[in-house]
Amino acid sequence: MNNLLKFNFRKLRMQKTFYIFLGVIIGMTLLTAVMVKVLISMGSTASTAAQLQQYNSITGFDFGLAAVDGSSFVTLVGIIIALAVCDDFEQRTIKTIFARGYSRTQYYFSKLAAMFAATTIAFIFTVLSGFVIGLVFFGTGSADINVEKMLALLGIQYIAALANAAFIFMLSFLFKRSGISITVAIIAPIVMSLLLQLGDALLKSDDVKLTDFWVSSCLAALSNMAISTGKMITLLLISLAYGICFVTVGAALSKKAEV
Repeated sequence: MNNLLKFNFRKLRMQKTFYIFLGVIIGMTLLTAVMVKVLISMGSTASTAAQLQQYNSITGFDFGLAAVDGSSFVTLVGIIIALAVCDDFEQRTIKTIFARGYSRTQYYFSKLAAMFAATTIAFIFTVLSGFVIGLVFFGTGSADINVEKMLALLGIQYIAALANAAFIFMLSFLFKRSGISITVAIIAPIVMSLLLQLGDALLKSDDVKLTDFWVSSCLAALSNMAISTGKMITLLLISLAYGICFVTVGAALSKKAEV
């Protein structure tokens, strides 16, 4: 198992697209900061009064906290995972691994560990670049920062990011082809969001929003310091539940996957 872990981590280090996407994350974060600055400078001619007030009050800490939600993080990490998983199927590497006596479960969890590591690196990279770029563009602001709450929000964001990674990992293991898996990694979160919005429209409830219970939606809600403690706990539990569900279902599917 240790050798299998080393193999998967070595493949991750050699995956050039991983480093390219880290650069893309910086570019997307920088572009977002520039766009916000432009909207502020253009004033009410480009934004509603509410949007303008929100932009004018933004600080570098606010920008950093929202970096994961605003930098296409979920999509980019999904593509990285899809490429890494499907490469083993398309290059027939997985057959060699099984021929050496490793079980499907051992392979699944070693690959998942490598993808969680990739997600962790991308998450840290995104947050740090978000805070650095945010502080350069928007400064620290005059309000006191609740550091403990901010760290708690980032922690729950991280768990939600791992749950998203487990979702794409499960789907990539199911489809096994990079083209299909990349398409699914891009489209699946959008389709799920649209379906849940349709469900909200049919329910017509102000108290219960189905979109609040989808794992990708958690990142947006967790990007706001005004969120209540109760909502934070709810999103933490939702993220944990999704993560456990996706990992469990994916492990079960991997036992029946054709190679």
